[in-house]
Amino acid sequence: MRTRVKFCGLSSEKDIHDAVQAGADAIGLVLYAKSKRYVPLARAAFLRRAVPAFVSAVTLTVNESAQNIEQIMRDIAPDFIQFHGDESGEFCEQFSYPYIRALRVGAPGLTTAQEIASGIEAYPNAHAFLFDAYSPAYGGAGISFDMTLLAQARSRLAPHRIMIAGGLNASNIASLVSEYHPYAVDLSSGIEIAPGEKSAGKMRSFMLALADADRQHRPVEL
Repeated sequence: MRTRVKFCGLSSEKDIHDAVQAGADAIGLVLYAKSKRYVPLARAAFLRRAVPAFVSAVTLTVNESAQNIEQIMRDIAPDFIQFHGDESGEFCEQFSYPYIRALRVGAPGLTTAQEIASGIEAYPNAHAFLFDAYSPAYGGAGISFDMTLLAQARSRLAPHRIMIAGGLNASNIASLVSEYHPYAVDLSSGIEIAPGEKSAGKMRSFMLALADADRQHRPVEL
């Protein structure tokens, strides 16, 4: 068993190449115009074609209209849409399209373990839930959250539906793997030189640190 990895906020073919070479399982393209990692729709469609087989392409959206989501589905055809805003369960479910629901721990209505566990129930067909730290800006803030708040969520979700984000990097991934054994993690700022500019070296360093953490701390499955 190994921890799966999504590198998010990629904006160039080089970023994608470097992420794939490092061993990423998925890459994220940010379609939120207020993000420093934003790529326009046409650019995202171009970059999506650079993602090789067996690596998942994920588009991150924030409070988009249904019409824009449908255009993303047509023009980009991502493997998953990641809803990272205030989208309701009804909104996410209406497209009958594979999706990841981000829940920003610490946001209003997501401040307690019970609120987080209850929030999950609104998205019955989400392929996974990405738990990230709340910040006024959506995503990529590089801050962590209190993982003990996920205790009830972990009891209600299959392990492969839990992804962890928020302040992760090569220096702290071992402690996360040791204590929580996440199925998957998501990084953006932790592999950057500057917002939107990824570092091939940081990607490789993270993957090496993660592989070492998995060898040391992952339970052996027979």
